[in-house]
Amino acid sequence: MEMEKGRLLDPLTRRQQIRNASAFEQDPLEFLRGQLRLHGDIFRFSNTLTVFQHPDHIHDIFADTHGAFALGAGEAAGEGGVTGGQAWLSARADSTHLLGTSAARASGESIAATFQAHFARHAGSEIDVVDTFFDICGATVADLCAGPYGERLERAAADHLRALLAGAATSGLLPSWLPLPRARRIRATGAELAELIDDAAARGAPPDDPEARNFLQVLAARGDELGGRLPAMMRTMLVASLASPAAALAWGVRELALRPAEAAALREEIASVGLAKIVRDPLRAAPLTVAFLKEVLRFHSPAWLLQRDVVRPVTVGGVRLEPGERVAFSLYLLHHDERWWSEPWAFRPGRWLADAPAHAPRAYRPFGGGPRICAGAQLGMVQMVCGITTLLAHYDIDAPGAAAPPGRPEAVRAPSGLRATLRPRPAPAPPAGGGGGEGRKDGTTPNGTDTPLRGDRRRAAGPPLRTPGPDDR
Repeated sequence: MEMEKGRLLDPLTRRQQIRNASAFEQDPLEFLRGQLRLHGDIFRFSNTLTVFQHPDHIHDIFADTHGAFALGAGEAAGEGGVTGGQAWLSARADSTHLLGTSAARASGESIAATFQAHFARHAGSEIDVVDTFFDICGATVADLCAGPYGERLERAAADHLRALLAGAATSGLLPSWLPLPRARRIRATGAELAELIDDAAARGAPPDDPEARNFLQVLAARGDELGGRLPAMMRTMLVASLASPAAALAWGVRELALRPAEAAALREEIASVGLAKIVRDPLRAAPLTVAFLKEVLRFHSPAWLLQRDVVRPVTVGGVRLEPGERVAFSLYLLHHDERWWSEPWAFRPGRWLADAPAHAPRAYRPFGGGPRICAGAQLGMVQMVCGITTLLAHYDIDAPGAAAPPGRPEAVRAPSGLRATLRPRPAPAPPAGGGGGEGRKDGTTPNGTDTPLRGDRRRAAGPPLRTPGPDDR
């Protein structure tokens, strides 16, 4: 990125800005696609917001190391201000032991136990799939996020995320001060969550043992260095720990209900490897499941539209940007661009198992990228692998409405309204010749599922389908 040179885009008239906002509100993805056809990979949404869609431009924004961009607390989240900067990066580095690959992998058994307990609670009953996964994903990471305050904060974060999902002022592209009931609900739940975070931070002093810290205490330890941004940073982490994993899991349930052959293939992998082994090493032991989930993240892109605030003069793609402006880019459109992908509208998990690269360079960004890549990316993948494998090992999915169009995307792109019944699968038959159905040495039963996982520390409880196209959004 150049720091000084660059052209300025022509300003839009007030009428053009209103027309853009109205068209976006009616059909966000079709509006963005239309603008890309007209203007190419760079266009103005308004006089303060520019959309960039080329993977190199998106990479430049993600990889910024000059402090030109910051993750906005977001009008969509109901409050202004800027989250990010060096303090955020330092706090993330401090929490590597909480969120890194090794820590995420070590959490697999506990995460799987939480999923199993929740699934058992809902077995045989119809559930709202998205809502259920919000609750489960929150429960799996509450301790890591906020220790003894985790359950309360995750519940408030789930309420805030539900408000965002119900209609987030068009994902921040419309001003939050518009008198929309949904915007008021977003502001109210965001304010409640911030108040709880402030209270928890004031009560919880970091322990002497750094390895015992949770993410809230890591942030609180930096005190004034955060400049009053702790609530916004913590809220970002809490919502992120719920949003993409829960939405992706809900999309995964939808795809498995629509594609029984995919479900059968994943169950065969579980039977071959053993569920107990998978949850001990979720990112390496189940390559078919990981490929399936990578394709879910590509095809459905829960974090479908991202934004950054411009805080220093910068040039991207030859366009000059000034402080106070914003940039936006759609990962959903990036992940479906025929220039960068082969058959982007086909759901093909096998593309991730082929020898050739699945996409052009920089064209896959489910967790962002650069120094501000999602801090919980590895933990999110562990959540998803453990959730899907635990579900498939023990339950059949009955979701008769899965083929219905998903509807318009909001702040998080999820299959809102999807309902399903989890029907317990038959218990494994005992070995021929009698015996008590003893497990193998790796802890699995003869059909490859595991013996009961240990309980969660805090919440232990007892006609042919067509290939989806651009309209399946």
